[in-house]
Amino acid sequence: MRHTLWILVLLFALIGAASAIPALPAEFSGTVTIDENPAPAGTTITARIGDRDCGSLTLKTAGTFGGDSTFDKRLLVNGEDTDLGKAIAFFVDGISAGTATYTPGTSTDLALAVTKGDTPDSESSDGTPPGSSGSGSSSGGSFTPPAAPATEYTGSGTLDTDARGAVQHAAVIAAAGGDARLTIAEGVLAQDRFERPLDTVSVETASPGDATRAVRCGPDGATFDPAIEVSFALTPEEWEQAGQFVVRWYNSTTDVWEPLATTIHASTRTVTATISHFTLVAVFAVPADIPEDTVTATPAGSETPTSAPAAPATTVQQAGPSLPGLAGLAALAGAALLIRKRG
Repeated sequence: MRHTLWILVLLFALIGAASAIPALPAEFSGTVTIDENPAPAGTTITARIGDRDCGSLTLKTAGTFGGDSTFDKRLLVNGEDTDLGKAIAFFVDGISAGTATYTPGTSTDLALAVTKGDTPDSESSDGTPPGSSGSGSSSGGSFTPPAAPATEYTGSGTLDTDARGAVQHAAVIAAAGGDARLTIAEGVLAQDRFERPLDTVSVETASPGDATRAVRCGPDGATFDPAIEVSFALTPEEWEQAGQFVVRWYNSTTDVWEPLATTIHASTRTVTATISHFTLVAVFAVPADIPEDTVTATPAGSETPTSAPAAPATTVQQAGPSLPGLAGLAALAGAALLIRKRG
């Protein structure tokens, strides 16, 4: 009986370990063309299931990616268990290039093609595409596709970066409550603490303590060059009760809140600043105690920079009894002891 029990325990352990093994990615190789020409090296391919980016690859060789060799770099698409059988949408430099079905553990060849030279809904009167004439001579202009809109996420999001970590498409990541958000522009160099390309970013509301609002951005130690924007949306009550606001980041090494150059948007009741690395970030309400001759009344709809003197660094410390209070307690204790002896 005891042996049977141990065998059952081992079987359940093996079943649990097997169920914890993540699904294999779907692998893709193939060709990429832009305007019927091989896509140049540096072109980015992004795979998306629904509204989630599930993989990306930057071309090392013009026109092709992946291959049959063990060490060929293929496009890996990592979906979730519920994504089985769903469509994968592929984008080449942000332009839709084709679809495939998500099947984990398979290897598939693709032929992706996009056209950047034509506008989708306009033609000249003789049916020729914009930028050319009926005789075939050039009009002297060229069509430049508009920049792709920023991809928006809630809680956490995927960054589309190249091999160095340069962001290929802008991203906006909002906290779950919608009261704070990060904006990461295209071209920003985003790296983790080990200087590797950053692929995922998160922002979550944190306990504000003495601050008005606070968020923790992750992963810790991630860096951005140039700095990215963090913004806080305040309620009418919060806006009216404060003299002014300043954004600060928490320096865990010195245990100090360090001020950041802060911009106030009165028309939208938002406060923004730029940060070059991830940590705890908060917006503080501070008294408007700077001299009146240095304060400029700014109408709603314009931006008011908050100067550094209005946002001194604040040391984080635990509240405790003051020195006079301790002295008073000591005096009371001494009096009580004296009365007890006389009695």
